[in-house]
Amino acid sequence: GGHINRRASWLRWKGEEVTFSSEGGRVALIGDAAHAMTASVGEGCNCALESAARLAEAVVAEMKAEASETCSASAMSKAFVSYGLARPGEVVPVQETSATRNGWKKEI
Repeated sequence: GGHINRRASWLRWKGEEVTFSSEGGRVALIGDAAHAMTASVGEGCNCALESAARLAEAVVAEMKAEASETCSASAMSKAFVSYGLARPGEVVPVQETSATRNGWKKEI
């Protein structure tokens, strides 16, 4: 459960689902650690801030699901997984646009 299939650059990884969290929810990545991109569209910081907000939203949703005012380790892990699976769908297209503008998009 410690492996994260992050898309650290604009390179396309064939056949791998991109995630920003470990399977067990012990780790989640945001910002350049999760979705580095070229500066051509100026969206790196925006995506990082949005990722932080999405992660916070996921934590709040799990706390509500547990009907708790405090965040348990279980809620945090579930939030990490939820965020980690959902966020790449929003960020990967921005990475691809950024890379395409620079002519750096490649598949490996």
